Amino acid sequence: MTTTPLTSTPLTAPSDGESGDLGPRLFREGYAVLRGKRPGDGTPAAELASFQALWDDLVLDENLTGGNTYRFRRYGRVWGVTTADGAEFTPLPHTAFQQSAEHIPIHMGRARLFEPIAPEHLLHPVLHRLLADDLRLIAAGDDRREWEIGLHMVRTVAGETPGLPTPEGRHRDGHDYIGMHLMNRRDCTGGESIVYREGLPDTRLTLTDPLDGMVVIDAAIMHEVTPIAATTGQGVRDMLLVDYNARENRP
Repeated sequence: MTTTPLTSTPLTAPSDGESGDLGPRLFREGYAVLRGKRPGDGTPAAELASFQALWDDLVLDENLTGGNTYRFRRYGRVWGVTTADGAEFTPLPHTAFQQSAEHIPIHMGRARLFEPIAPEHLLHPVLHRLLADDLRLIAAGDDRREWEIGLHMVRTVAGETPGLPTPEGRHRDGHDYIGMHLMNRRDCTGGESIVYREGLPDTRLTLTDPLDGMVVIDAAIMHEVTPIAATTGQGVRDMLLVDYNARENRP
């Protein structure tokens, strides 16, 4: 396996225009919103386009309940180690994905086996820059250095019926941190992200441009995304969802 050292790219300011580092904001609010073409500002357009094109090779998620066909996906894992310069990542063997029924009752705690992300795609430089950016935010309030990282490439589609980005509804995922990164959306409405915090007003926002995203502390908030509807033909919403779990030993 190949380990690729990377230096994190600059992050944009919060979407509401507030200045300051997003890392402290993440630990103050429980979430941080990332806006702008990050890391596209420092990445050749062809390199970013080659990463976005991987979503055209996803396969039907046969784990959807009720025989639904609105979601396509692949899953993979990498081992991440933060360094003084950013982070290093190494692909991990493919395995099933499992969440506690306490967090996601719809799947009753069963292990779900998804089609794998190709090993060479786990080495894509745009992917690693995104992961390094997320870990830089997390490092603002968490000094753990070694991470098991789950990668979900997900496409939600809508046609005559809506597509459900979060069929489980309002939920937590059971991980230390979650990164949610929009890769593309076209010919659709909806897909509004909602953040729920105890005793505070809901936060509602829509990721609209490639590499818009959020990083959240999973235990601090609950979240969901509203359905998407097609404006013409087939509506598409492509997301990279990332699970960050601190580990003392590499699996």
